[in-house]
Order: sequence, then C-alpha cells, then structure tokens
Amino acid sequence: MKSIGISLLLALLLAPERTRLRPGFNLFSAQQDVEIGKQVSQDAEKKLRIINDSQVGSYITTLGRRLAARAPGEHYPYQFKVVNDKAINAFALPGGFLYINRGIFDNADNEAQLAGVMAHEISHVVLRHGTNQMSKAYAAQAPLAVLGGVLGNNSIGGVLAQTGASFAANSVLLRFSRDAERQADLMGTQILYDSGYNPRAMAQFFEKIEAESGSRGSQFFSDHPNPGNRISSVNQEIAKLGGANRPKNDSTDFQRIKRILKSK
Repeated sequence: MKSIGISLLLALLLAPERTRLRPGFNLFSAQQDVEIGKQVSQDAEKKLRIINDSQVGSYITTLGRRLAARAPGEHYPYQFKVVNDKAINAFALPGGFLYINRGIFDNADNEAQLAGVMAHEISHVVLRHGTNQMSKAYAAQAPLAVLGGVLGNNSIGGVLAQTGASFAANSVLLRFSRDAERQADLMGTQILYDSGYNPRAMAQFFEKIEAESGSRGSQFFSDHPNPGNRISSVNQEIAKLGGANRPKNDSTDFQRIKRILKSK
C-alpha cells in the first residue's frame, strides 16, 4: 500500500507543468491596451452589424466572463458582442474587446467549441499580441532612444495613425503570426480546462472548419494562420494539465441561443 502511495507521489512530482506563456516585447502599458482597444472598437462598431438582442447579449457576456475569470495576468474590462455575419470568424482587440460572428454559433456543435474560440481570443488579449505587433511596427519607424518620449507625448490616436493600427482587415492589430496563434491555442486550452470545459473542443472546432472550409472557412484562416499540428499540441498540453476528467461539452442555453440566432 505504501509503495502505491509513493508511486503516485513520484508521478505527480515528475509530471510536466503546464506551458508558461507570457506577453512579449511591448512599448505600451496594460492601461494603454484598454485605451487603444476602446478607440478602435468605436470605429469597428460603426462598420459591424452588432446583434442587439438582450438574450444573446446576456448569454455571451456570462460565458465570456466565466472564461475571462480563469485567464491569467491582467484583469481587463472585457466586453463580448455578437456580430450579425455568417462568416466563420472572431477577433479580439487589445484591452478585452471581443467580437464573435454568428457564423461561429452556426458551425459550432456545442458550447465547448464556442468557448474554445472565445478562450483563444481571450488569450490574444492576455498575451497582448495586438500591441506587441504595434510595438514592432512603431520601433521600426523611430530610433529606440526616442521611443519612450514619443509614446509618452503622443496621443493614442496619433500612435494608431503612425502604426496603421485601425479596424481593418490588414490592421497590425488583427494579424498575428503562427507562433502567436500557437500561444493562443495553448493558453486557450488552459482556460478551457480551468473553466471545466472539454479542453479538446477548441482544436476540434478549428480542425472541423478547416476540413469543411472552402470559401466559408477561408476568412477565419486568413486572419488566424494555422500553426500546424493543432490537435497534437493541444493534446500534449492536456496531458500536462492532468487529462480531461468528465468535462462539460454543451448546455441548453447554447442550443437556445443558437436557435434565436438562426431566426434573425
């Protein structure tokens, strides 16, 4: 009996830790992330068709906050909105402004898959990928010696204009590298696991829409370049987390909201 206890203890001690992920190079503060996101979101919402349905809004906000509560690092003032667009896509602006197309609902089989997309986008916010991209663009335009003073004196609007950061398909804020997508996959897996959802759901959904993509999935993968070996990477991370133990996959609320969106 004692030997079994020792074996279990050794297994726990030798188990690999979850992947540690931290934001990279950044010239901006976390508060400036929020200011940037707020300004760009105002421009975005002039162009997007936001679904103003109280049931849809309440559902996506409740789910989003549940996931964000499990995200590490800075606690951003997250906002979650559904866009009346059948394209399979979602995006996050710095500071926690998330937009999920109804096309995600249409193509997700269950709540865990929707939560996976949202956890992935929340991870981009936590890892500050948008302002990391802005920082690289800004650093390319000015000597490093004067960057601090320039950022301190310039308005956020001025910085956005100089770096070409706006709400646009080719915006530096919305186009990430394959490595950034890999990081968001891994952190998203951790958020799903910690929230009690099936941590495999995110990779399964991405693989599903890639297999079915054609013209329907092309927008998502043009904005989110596939890092490759997605399911393998996610499964490796799940093993580090201790495996999936009777995780949540679906809810009646998700299926109800999906029916409401189909009627719009």
